[in-house]
Amino acid sequence: MLRLFALLMLASAMPALAQEDQAPQEVDVPVDISPLVDPEREYSPAEMRLLQELEKRRIELDRRSQALDLRERLVSLAEIRVVEQSGRLTVLKGELEQLLANLSKKEDQELEQLARIYSAMKPASAAEVLNGLDNTIVYDIFVRMKQATTAKIIEKMNPSKARIITQMLAEKQKLPEF
Repeated sequence: MLRLFALLMLASAMPALAQEDQAPQEVDVPVDISPLVDPEREYSPAEMRLLQELEKRRIELDRRSQALDLRERLVSLAEIRVVEQSGRLTVLKGELEQLLANLSKKEDQELEQLARIYSAMKPASAAEVLNGLDNTIVYDIFVRMKQATTAKIIEKMNPSKARIITQMLAEKQKLPEF
């Protein structure tokens, strides 16, 4: 009698459980429910329907459990891929930073060499060449020269260009470092 009461309680709770996740998939009602029944006992048609409904629900829950297990495995695989890609991105970031540092160092060396070249030239000749260059390049060259040499060259430069370069030197504008 206690077993029948437990079965009835489970059957009344089934509709509430089915609404929790999603609409239940259609499951074939098992005809053979021998694992659930006691062979020595006779069951009424209502009890048999109840046992069949319980078996149907068990099958449905097993399918949901398998689907959840599959989703968990897929999420785990996705997490592994994300971690691997994150590692690769970290390596690439390091390589990129190294390349930028090397490029900046090389650029700095080239600007130092240009500053030495223009410092060795006559101020009028250097001013004539620097008048045709980009303001940022002229600024970078002047920053690397001695002030006395820079002053002599600026004196011989085009007045409008000399004004812009002087303003840049006064504001100490530099390109952003990465």
